[in-house]
Amino acid sequence: MARLSPFLPFAEDETPLSWAARLAAFHTGGRLVPFLNDLGIDLMALRGGADDAITRLCEIVGQDPEPVRRNSITRLGNRRFGLRGEEFYADITVGKATRFCPACLAEDEASDLPPHAARRLRLAWMLAPVRTCPRHGLALVERKAGAWDDVTHELQALVPETGAALASLAKSRPPRAPSELQSYVLARLEGDAGPAWLDRQGIDQVARATEMLGLVCAYGPRRKPADMTPDDREAAIAVAWPHMRDGEEGVCAAFQDLLDNAIARGTALSSRRAVFGGLYLWLSSSNLRNDPGPIRDLLRAFIIENMDLMPGQNLLGEVILQPRKSSIASIAKTELVDTRTLRNLLVSKGLIKPEMKDVPACSIVLDHDVAVRVAKEIKDAVPVSALPDYLRASRPIVSCLVSMRILVPLSEADARAVGRLGKAVHLHDVEALMARLARIGPEVEVAPPGMLTLAKCAERIHKELRFILPDLLDGYLRRVVRLAGTRGFEGILVDPEEVKAAAGNLNWPGMLEAGPSETDLPKDTAISAYRNRYRGITSAL
Repeated sequence: MARLSPFLPFAEDETPLSWAARLAAFHTGGRLVPFLNDLGIDLMALRGGADDAITRLCEIVGQDPEPVRRNSITRLGNRRFGLRGEEFYADITVGKATRFCPACLAEDEASDLPPHAARRLRLAWMLAPVRTCPRHGLALVERKAGAWDDVTHELQALVPETGAALASLAKSRPPRAPSELQSYVLARLEGDAGPAWLDRQGIDQVARATEMLGLVCAYGPRRKPADMTPDDREAAIAVAWPHMRDGEEGVCAAFQDLLDNAIARGTALSSRRAVFGGLYLWLSSSNLRNDPGPIRDLLRAFIIENMDLMPGQNLLGEVILQPRKSSIASIAKTELVDTRTLRNLLVSKGLIKPEMKDVPACSIVLDHDVAVRVAKEIKDAVPVSALPDYLRASRPIVSCLVSMRILVPLSEADARAVGRLGKAVHLHDVEALMARLARIGPEVEVAPPGMLTLAKCAERIHKELRFILPDLLDGYLRRVVRLAGTRGFEGILVDPEEVKAAAGNLNWPGMLEAGPSETDLPKDTAISAYRNRYRGITSAL
């Protein structure tokens, strides 16, 4: 086979198309496409790294094909490409754009070759993360012709400047240091090892995740990727790279910073977009064609652990059946309870700090299951004002039951601070008390002579109900009956003589056998002692 002469070798830093374009200028003084057509080589095959196209061109020129193959971005199908053992999506390349460093091209022209035969399109310039010339520290120029030349990346057409014009263009470029992401990508393509967490990802995943994390970290959640200039992207990368370099721990630290900033702004913690901005939009997009890598799983796990979720929500491609955290606002909405009432009860139970009363309910998250249980307490709350009818008891009896904590208010805090919760008790406690009453004494059709209701008995023997009720509920009174067909306390009849004797010899936990009289006994002591004892009874019901 006849070979082209003289020999123009392949440069180790250029692309196969760059070399072919230089061959065309060197041997014919013309352009790339006619040159390849004359040689019977398909342009798109050479552009896509087809081995037969590379082999034929190298045979015609007399070039070792291995360096050419090494610099070939090979099409693998499904928008996937390969380069030096790395596989990635097309997003990692500049696509139809052409980037170049005018200072590098000016140095190329200093050779003895004709300008268009000397100037090389560097392989590194074809990679999207590379925006700065590492040799000259200049921002690369990016151009698009909007024509076939964008496909060939032919410098002869896209960079007509030569000589003084090219040198002037180089002087106009702003100085800039290469980003650490750029350095990482180029080093990895040379076979160098980097941070382990990054090396386990595709270079396209690393690049995209770094830019999107940097977008929200550097510019906030409202900034859109489409509005970013190349300088903006470099600044975003500079902010995100330390987090990416530190792996999962570093990325989660960035997430936490974003969350803290959102809380400081009063952002609702149900709005992931308002916290994570473009990063969340990217990872949650239904049009996401490429695997974004582990950052999606990291963000999902972080949101589950720290933000407002409800059962059945789709979070970054996964349906959350059992959320761990929810906001007070979300729980109140789904459980149909008042937001302020729920928050106040959570404060009184010590589940959130008192100072959080002034924080918007949408910004307070806590354990989902705990919050739901507290909300159900509110739904099951029985107002104290309804207890006389429910228990079929007089108001003094109800007052005694509450004051002795036989029926415990949902909130132990000051009633004025917790609204209606200070004036309500749990339905479970009321039902337990009614069940206890239903087991006291035998049932009779007619009241035995001398037996009285509790209210009448207290009036007869001049004893307070708070000293009668404990003996009744604990079973210390033996002469007790229930009227058939009469519920609650209204149907309980006791023997006033037995009650009088029992009340005069009080002896239950917390009360001294020999000590102060019942009128001198601290009321809180009796309440506390009885509450402990009675709660043990109701919990066993």
